[in-house]
Amino acid sequence: MSGTGTQAFWIDATRGIQEHYGEQLRKWRHAFAAAEGEPAAEGVTLDPPHFALAAWEVATRPVADTSYVRRHPRVLDATCHRPEEAPGLLAVVELAVPAPVRLPEGWAGWQRQDGDGGGGTYAAPPYERPTALTTLELRLPLVADLPTPTRARAAGLPNLDDAQAALEALVSALNAVVTPFLRELDDAPGDAPGDAPGDAPGDADGDAGPLAQWLRTQIEADKAIAETAGGGAWRYVPAGEGNRLEFGRGRAVTAIGFHHDDLLHPVEAIHVALHDPADVVARCEAELALLAGHGRDCPECAGGRPCATVRRLASGYRLRPGWREEWALPTALPTALPPALPTGRPTGRPTGGVRA
Repeated sequence: MSGTGTQAFWIDATRGIQEHYGEQLRKWRHAFAAAEGEPAAEGVTLDPPHFALAAWEVATRPVADTSYVRRHPRVLDATCHRPEEAPGLLAVVELAVPAPVRLPEGWAGWQRQDGDGGGGTYAAPPYERPTALTTLELRLPLVADLPTPTRARAAGLPNLDDAQAALEALVSALNAVVTPFLRELDDAPGDAPGDAPGDAPGDADGDAGPLAQWLRTQIEADKAIAETAGGGAWRYVPAGEGNRLEFGRGRAVTAIGFHHDDLLHPVEAIHVALHDPADVVARCEAELALLAGHGRDCPECAGGRPCATVRRLASGYRLRPGWREEWALPTALPTALPPALPTGRPTGRPTGGVRA
């Protein structure tokens, strides 16, 4: 599954798809209409749960060629709603899973069908074959820090930036719960590519416990976003040559400077260019290779306990949701300083004059 690793959901933020999502927001504007008693701006709800649910509904509708929020092939369906009998949001995710018993000869189960870009889904075989299909339904009370919408784009029209922020919060919350299930399923003996019956789950990549799984999820998510952003190199052109941030394909940001209405300061543009999609993809590939190697070759990691190297690598992601302080390495005590030299003249040397 190119660019997504084992993520359950990811946002397809390529330029054409994002523009299409903006068009769908206009078409389904009624979903964002403020209900009685809700805060609103220009008729658009500013209630975070209502706005997020509407953004999710529009992003996952089977419209045109692809949904704005894409999903792992095993995810058959994913809905989010706010039940009347319970506070907060509830997500229901249906996964295609292997049969719990060995199927009789001649019977078929789920079949993997690849789609464009390495996506695809699990589908039932033709009806003329005896088939046994097993699903796993996950019901998730969503604990998500939903952003508050800022403003309407126009009267009755939701803001694309607000919808994007709401989707990112929902995707992050869903991935935190669903991705571990997918990782277990993809590592199951005889079910994931490269696993043979009798292999231990996860032998292909190794495992160093929850920390390694969480870290791999963070790295794969960064890699997927960078690849979706084009995977190319960006370039900052200094002021003497035009003062712009070039993204390739004829796209650039020119509002760079120190004026009130400038989009970026020069140092910010330089920072963005230094951490462009090409750089992020290369870094993520190196980190994933290091993580996989430690799972196979490091005795400590192979035993299910992450070693100091993996914990140091993970500490670079410690500001992300899901980080546990117990994963941090103990703070090293200060190294003892050497004894202070005396404040007078050093001994053993002439104190003045010329040696005879």
